[in-house]
Amino acid sequence: MAPRRTHRQRNPGEPMIAPRRLKWFALAVVLASLAGCVDGPSAEGPAPSAVASSAPRPARSAPACKPTVTETGFNFDGQTVQYGIVTRNSCPYAVYNASVKVHLLDPSGATVAASEEESPNIVVMLPGQELAGAGRFYLDKEGAEIGKVEAAFDGATPVSASAFAGWPREVRVVDVKVGAADGDGRSTVTGRIVTDPSGAGLCAPAATLILRNKSGKIIYGMNGRITADQFVEFTLALPKATDRSKTTVQIALGQPALSLTPVATAACLA
Repeated sequence: MAPRRTHRQRNPGEPMIAPRRLKWFALAVVLASLAGCVDGPSAEGPAPSAVASSAPRPARSAPACKPTVTETGFNFDGQTVQYGIVTRNSCPYAVYNASVKVHLLDPSGATVAASEEESPNIVVMLPGQELAGAGRFYLDKEGAEIGKVEAAFDGATPVSASAFAGWPREVRVVDVKVGAADGDGRSTVTGRIVTDPSGAGLCAPAATLILRNKSGKIIYGMNGRITADQFVEFTLALPKATDRSKTTVQIALGQPALSLTPVATAACLA
């Protein structure tokens, strides 16, 4: 029979010796505490590096919305190219200081050298608005071939449509008439501007004539004159393919704004 193990009695004042496992446990607690002070999260939250690595990266901002050119067409006579375009603002806001860049391309898609003599008078567009524009080029070389007109907005500053709340709700041209050709083969196109409400003032109005053929394709565009009594007038030699019943005239409003109060200037309030 194995002898019975007995415990030695501790003398008074003699320190108690902790078991070996207790010593290792105490040491582990001390080390863990030190590690928490140096590398661990604070009481207020995770370390900055942890936040940076776990946070989602911000998505790239979407490109700014700009009006678009929906139709183009042109007439080619000698070295003069007369073109028309139709534009639309599908953005949820108005734009001012709009700018349309136009190029002439040959049938292969290469740019044709030419001097721009007139450009579209489209400066301000309201949300959902469609406007026509026109311009003219003079070719550097006679005999150059034109395949198409390429046009796109290269600038437009967004602004709330409320900035133009004082403008008439509608501006259109009625009673459009195409006169007979004179001895030089030139005709006069006229029309009358009406607004809603009637008699409303117009901010820097610009008139654009668009001619189409029987299939509805744009074949000519021209900037015209507005008289003091709100009539429009254009004088030109009509292209042979013109369908007179499809003749339209549109009015664009607004003026370029490069002042210290650009929005008010664009809306003719400055």
